[in-house]
Amino acid sequence: MKTIAVLTLLTGLLIVAGFQTGAFLPRNEAGNAVANRSETNARCSCCEHRDADSRSAAKSGEGDADGSRCRAQNEFSGECCAADSAETATGTCQGECSTGGGTCCQENDASENVMAAVSTASGVATPNYQEEAGDGDWPMWGGTPDRNMVSEATNIDDNFDLREGTHVAWSATLGSQTYGNAIVAGGKVLVGTNNGGGYRADIHPADQDKGVVLCFDEKSGEFQWQLTREKLTIGRVCDWPLQGICSTPAVAPGDSEEEGWRAWVVTNRGELMCLDLEGMKDGNDGPYTEEVDVTDKDADIIWSLDMIDELGVFPHNLATSSPLIYGDRVYVITSNGVDEAHLELPAPRAPTMLCVDKNTGELLWEQGYPEDRVLHGQWSSPSMGDVNGQVQIYFPAGDGWLYALNPDDGETIWKFDLNPKETVWELGGLGSRNNVISTAVFYDNSVIVGVGQDPEHGEGVGHLWRIDATKTGDVSAETGEIGQPGQPNPNSAVIWHYGGVDASGDVTGKPNGSIYRRTISTVAVTDDLVFAPDLSGFVHCIDLKSGKRNWEYDAFSAIWGSPMVVDGRVFLGLEDGKLLLLKATKEEPIILKQYDTVNYSSVYSTPTIANRRMFITDRTRLYAVDLGAGE
Repeated sequence: MKTIAVLTLLTGLLIVAGFQTGAFLPRNEAGNAVANRSETNARCSCCEHRDADSRSAAKSGEGDADGSRCRAQNEFSGECCAADSAETATGTCQGECSTGGGTCCQENDASENVMAAVSTASGVATPNYQEEAGDGDWPMWGGTPDRNMVSEATNIDDNFDLREGTHVAWSATLGSQTYGNAIVAGGKVLVGTNNGGGYRADIHPADQDKGVVLCFDEKSGEFQWQLTREKLTIGRVCDWPLQGICSTPAVAPGDSEEEGWRAWVVTNRGELMCLDLEGMKDGNDGPYTEEVDVTDKDADIIWSLDMIDELGVFPHNLATSSPLIYGDRVYVITSNGVDEAHLELPAPRAPTMLCVDKNTGELLWEQGYPEDRVLHGQWSSPSMGDVNGQVQIYFPAGDGWLYALNPDDGETIWKFDLNPKETVWELGGLGSRNNVISTAVFYDNSVIVGVGQDPEHGEGVGHLWRIDATKTGDVSAETGEIGQPGQPNPNSAVIWHYGGVDASGDVTGKPNGSIYRRTISTVAVTDDLVFAPDLSGFVHCIDLKSGKRNWEYDAFSAIWGSPMVVDGRVFLGLEDGKLLLLKATKEEPIILKQYDTVNYSSVYSTPTIANRRMFITDRTRLYAVDLGAGE
C-alpha cells in the first residue's frame, strides 16, 4: 500500500503526521511534479496499475504481486519500484525526576523543558495534557502524548525560503523516500528514511535498500549516527521496498545521568527498539551488544523486541507505529494485518497493541483485538488523555473502531465504531467502510479522529468524530450489525460528527456532495478551531464546540501530513512539493504564503517546531529553518 505519510503518513503523522505518516504510493517527482487532487488515484508513470481483484504475479515495472499496488520511479537506482510510506512528545527533562512534588528535574544545556510524564513510586503521575507543547524540544509524534500538534512559540518569523536557503540554518540529504517526521530532543534531530542518503556508504552503499534512522546535531546539522536495518526476507508483503523506517521516534532522558538520553522507534523489520541517543560514541551499552555496525557513526541498541519473531505479528506492508512514552512505559501498535492477497489474516491471535517497560523491553501487557476483523493493516499510533484523573490510552484499531484502554492492564474502558453501521468494506477502496490511519487527538475530555484508507484506494466519503471520553462501554453512534442500517445508541458518546454525504447541499453547496473525504491526517485543535485536512486536498476549519464547518480550502494537491499550528498560523505540507501557510482564523481561508521545496519534492510529513526552529522533511531532504529570536 501507499503509506501514510502507510501515514506517518499518516501519520502522521503522518500521523502525521506522521504520517503519518502499509505501502503508500507517492507520485514520480521528476520535473515539476505539480499535481492536483483529481490525480490522486492516477497511474504511476513507470507501471500500469492493475485492478484490485487481479492476483497475478507481476513482472518488473508492470505492476505487483497482488495487483493492488502501483509503482514509482526509484530516484537513486532508476528501477521501477514500490513506493510506500507511513506517517507519522512531551517536553523533555534532563535529570532525575522527584516523587515528592518538588523540582521535577535539573536542566542541562540541551533543553529547558520538563517532561510531562514522570515516574512515581506508585506507577505514573497524572500530567496536565491539556497544555500545548512548549517552545522547546519536540520529543515525540504530536509533541505531547495527546498528539495535538500545537506549538506555544510566538513571534515567529515566517520569511524564509527553502529553495534559496533564506533563513535555513542547515539542511541535510535524506534517503530517496522519506515519510518520517523529525524529532528534536537532547540536542539531536532524528528522522526515519531509507538508505539512499549514503551516510554509511562504506559498509551500506546507497543503492542497497535498507531502513534507517538518521541522527543529526540540532544546532549544526552535522551527521551523528545511523541505525541500519536490513529488509525482511519475506518481501513486500511485510516490508515494502524503499519505504525505509516510517515510524517517528520518541525521545526521553534516562533514569540517571549515566544512562543519558534514550530513543524508541519501530523499525521496518517490526522491531521495537530502544537506542542510546549518543550512538556508539560513548561505547556499546547493553544489555543488547549484538550490533553488527559498531563505529562511532552507528547506532547503539540498548534493547530490541522483535514483534515478528517473538510475538508472531504479521505487519501488512510495513510496521509503522510511532511509540508513545508515558512514565516507565512505552505503548505501540504492532501493524498486524492481512496477507498479500488481502483476503486472510495470517496471525489473527497475534497482539495488536503492546505496553512495554521502556527501560528493559519487558512486555507488560498486550491486546489482541480486533483479531480476524482487521480490514487491511494497522498503521496508526497510540495517544493518551487524562480524563478526570483517569489516564486512557487510545488505540485506533484495524477494524475501524477506536478503543480507550486502561494504561495499567490494557482493559477496554470504552469503544467507538468510527463508521456508520451500514458501511461495507470492499477490496481496493471500493466500499464505504474505512479503517483508521490518522492518530486520535485528546482535547478537553474528548477525542477527535477521522477515518480513511490506503491513499492508493483513492477518494471516498470520510467521517470525523468528536467523542466524549468520560463514558464507558460501547459508545458508538449506532448499534446493530455492520453492513446493515443501525439504530441510535442510547449510550452514544458522540459530541459531533462531521462528514458523510450532503444530501441537501446546505453544507457544500452541492446536493449529494462529500462533506469530508477520506483522511490519513491527524487534526490540530486550537482556540475552539479544529483544522482537519483530507487526502483529496481540502483543508477544513471546524468549530470545536458545534462541529459545524467554518470554511473549506482546496489546496489542489493531495495531503498526507498533518497541520502544525503556531503563533496564529497553520503550516501544512502538500504532495505537490509545497509547504502551505494559512492564517488560523474561523472567518475565511486566508493563505499567507506557499513555500517551494528543493526540486519541488513532495512533503508527506508534518512540520516540527522546536527551540525557535522549524524542522521539516520533504521526500529527500531535512530542513532546519530559523524562526527568529522571539520576544
